Order: sequence, then C-alpha cells, then structure tokens
Amino acid sequence: MSLIATRLQNWRISNPELDRNMFRPSEYGALDFFIQQTDAANSIISANLRDRAFASMGNTVQVPVLNYDSDVTVSNVRSCVIADDENTSALYTVVWATYAVGFTMVPTMYMNNEIDYQHDFERKMQKSCRALADKLDEDAIAALEASKTQVFGDSLQYTVTANTVEVPIQMATEILGDINPMMRANDFPETVHVIGNAGVDSLIRKLAQHGIYNDVNKQMEYDNKIIHYTNNIVNEAGKNGTFFAVADGNVGVLTRVDREALRRARANFHEWDVVRLPYVDLPVGSHYYTSVGDQSAIAGDATADLTCAVKEFFGFSVDVAFIVAYNSDPATVANPIIKAEIDAPATNQPYATPVYITNAADFA
Repeated sequence: MSLIATRLQNWRISNPELDRNMFRPSEYGALDFFIQQTDAANSIISANLRDRAFASMGNTVQVPVLNYDSDVTVSNVRSCVIADDENTSALYTVVWATYAVGFTMVPTMYMNNEIDYQHDFERKMQKSCRALADKLDEDAIAALEASKTQVFGDSLQYTVTANTVEVPIQMATEILGDINPMMRANDFPETVHVIGNAGVDSLIRKLAQHGIYNDVNKQMEYDNKIIHYTNNIVNEAGKNGTFFAVADGNVGVLTRVDREALRRARANFHEWDVVRLPYVDLPVGSHYYTSVGDQSAIAGDATADLTCAVKEFFGFSVDVAFIVAYNSDPATVANPIIKAEIDAPATNQPYATPVYITNAADFA
C-alpha cells in the first residue's frame, strides 16, 4: 500500500524579487555625464538646437560655427588705417547613430504558467533597457576617446603617449590633483568632471583614508571633482585605472525619433509614441502593434496548443549624437578632455602611499 501517486508535487511560490539580480543594471557614468551636461546652465546644446534636432528625421542637421584664427597681429604703432581681420565660418554636421531594441509577448502563454505576464514583461523590459543603456554608455566613452586633447600646455612631470597621460604607480595619488593645473594650462580652469572605472574608485578610496585630520590631507585631490563611474572604460594591459577628465560645460547629447513616433501616429492597429525608458533618461520612439498567428513553437509544450494566438510587439528606437565642443584645429587648440591611465603595480607588490617628511630641515 502506498500514497506515492497522490504525493504533493514541488511547491512553487511566486516571488518575483528572487531573480532581480539577473537583470541588474550597471553604472553608466559616461552616458549620465553627457545627459547631465546637456541640461546644465552652461550647456553647449541650446534649447533651439535640441528641439529642432529632435524633429529632424530625414534631414541633415548642421550648425554654423567659426573657426580658430591664429593670424591676429598685435602692432606696436598707431595707424589711421585699421586692417580687416575676418573670421572663417564652417558648418558642423551632426553625426547620428541609430539604436533599436524590442521584444514580444504572447498573453495566452501565461494562462498555464507560473510566471505571469507582468513578471515576464518587466524582466524583458529591464534587459532591453539595460542593453540599450550599456551600448549608449560605450559610445559616449568612444566620443570622449575620439576628442581627447592632442595639446598639453603643461604635462607637468607626466609622460604623454598617444595623447594619453601615463601615470606611474608611484604618482597614482597625485594625478587627480594634477589634472586641474593641466586643464588650466590648456585654458580650461572650470570645474572638472572625472569619468572613471573601478580603478579610479579604488584610488579615491585610498585617498579618502588620508583625510583632513590624518598624516597628509589628500582630500583636495578629489574633493573639487565631480565623479562619474562606469565599467565600460576598460584598462589596457598593465594599467590599474583609467579615466577621462572633462571641463564642465563642454559636451552634450542630441536625440531624434522617427516621424511616426514624433506625431504619435495610430493606424491599422499600430501605435507610435515618444517615451522615456528605465536606465536611459532620454526620449525615444516607441512602436506597439499586435498580430495573430501560430505561436506554438515559442515555449515548447507550454505553448504547443497556441496554433492561432495573439502576439504583442514592443519596439523602441532612437537616433543619438554625442557632441563635444567644436574645435577647428585640434592639433593646435587644446580640447577640454584629458585621458589618463594609471600603471598597475608589479605582481605581488603591495601598494603603498608615499610618505611625506614635513620637517626635513630638522635633520639637515
């Protein structure tokens, strides 16, 4: 005799929060930085440019600019004749990149499944938004890389290789403080933003151990910076940390959506709109529609009977342009972006903070 045939099956209890780390977003410091700078009071993106670019699908966007002029002559005599000194104009063409993500839902497949519609929808939305934010962050970093300064008015005691400041491990605790005079030497005395990776986070935490009441106050190295973190800045071999330092008010981001989204069209059960997605604080175009068809192969036995069922389609797309302040002669005129790489210590070599002797004269 046995009750095995009627034994209760495994208990399955709905708990949507248990899998939340499977869709955990990262930090997108470069993307966040461009977005914040676009909305800043000293932004290089005017409201007129932002609005007109947003509705520019199908057109080329160009901005009139004036080029750098190095031919101004300072005379040492007065004259009744004042010479002409005309500027040279140019057209800056905005370069767009298109980004699109999307997913589908079959509502009836959840009728015999312990994962409900809302749980699955939220996770699909999260992973789509995470992928979009990650790609945008990577391209924001690429824009910084492409516009890093080629000119250094004063590189201090650092070596510059391929327009990148190389920081020896012994000077790792100095570079954040030295960025300000290097920026000033390039005529950018403004507030400095630092977009860095985990190695920079490690450096700042080590500096924080030497606060105002400790052996040497190292807070000034980083206290006057605005820090943005991202894991998409990858260290090259032999490096322990990498960052971009950017003078405040010198970058921005433009977006535009397709024309049907812009006019919020409705036709043949298709709907377009403009929305903002989680993790991506930018307006994007949305496209929703439904269809009827054979959905039996979507989830194996769970949907084998759905030979004629409704499917929902959710699509999101946007054109994005990452903008850096115009420079007509980057080989001569400094850009407001400095890239720096910090050397990694030798294998099994512990990191040590430099010791400063403040009363060396007493031992002379």
